[in-house]
Amino acid sequence: MSEAQFHGFLEENPDAIIIVDQTGRINFVSNRVEAMFGHLPDELFGKPLSVLIPERYRDLYAGHLDRFMNDPRPRMMGVGLELRALRKDGSELPVEISLSPHPTPNGQVVVAAIRDIEATKRLQRLLLEELHHRVKNMLATVIAITSQSLRTAHNLEEGQLAVESRLVALGRVHDLLLESNWAGAKLTDVIRSAIEPFDSHDVRRFVVQATHIEIASEAVLPLTMCLNELCTNAVKYGALSNATGRIDITSTVNDKALRLKLTWTERGGPVVRKPTRRSFGTRLIKGLAGQLHGDVRLRYEPEGVRFELDIPLSATRAARAN
Repeated sequence: MSEAQFHGFLEENPDAIIIVDQTGRINFVSNRVEAMFGHLPDELFGKPLSVLIPERYRDLYAGHLDRFMNDPRPRMMGVGLELRALRKDGSELPVEISLSPHPTPNGQVVVAAIRDIEATKRLQRLLLEELHHRVKNMLATVIAITSQSLRTAHNLEEGQLAVESRLVALGRVHDLLLESNWAGAKLTDVIRSAIEPFDSHDVRRFVVQATHIEIASEAVLPLTMCLNELCTNAVKYGALSNATGRIDITSTVNDKALRLKLTWTERGGPVVRKPTRRSFGTRLIKGLAGQLHGDVRLRYEPEGVRFELDIPLSATRAARAN
């Protein structure tokens, strides 16, 4: 690997990287040093490392570097000690520093990776808060699904199956979002993930014609759960309850109105009759549509159920559960 390639590799490191030669002078600085210390990389080139060290620590750090040069192997600097670095404005920050040797044509140099401990703690705190928020939301969803599924079931077995189906759907949502680091998912992937457990590999029961748009992570859950409820209903009473039924799923975007329309149309199943009571599944679908600020139309036509979800495009980009 050439020196240029090596330096390019160091730029990818999330820590600030500084290379110091045998005289204690800086001969490479990664771009992340500016954000951490306030110095432009060119300002530090050729300067002694001491410009980044509070005066009271300079002898201590020099001793660490001397010992490293005598025994060059990767290690953490000052294990168990509080290390501090000096910003351009004179302020200090607590840091962790790892040292690694690197041979060059001009002799061995020291590669120092510097991590801002305060920034790391802030990031960890943000991650914990986000995890806490997601877990609370998930538990609230699980509680609502379990409670309502059991309350509206005719018997315990029916309730158990309903709970399992909905929780499995919830798990598929999290799998899909995990693949994208919770950045969202393509609408086509959301649809296919929801219907895959209900489709047949021998004879396809679904025809999907979906617009290729990205769906924000907050919108993936309600869309998936809506589709899961429709699939479950189709297995019990609709187009998936026999061998000949089919389901068409289409989506279109109205660029002028800035709205997305998702349509579910069943055909080839048994004759459909409007239910005499409003089930939890129907209430769940309408509640999930409400999270997306959308309008939902669910029609029980004799040839099959027809479901239409009309939502603003803004809801697919930054939907928030109430």
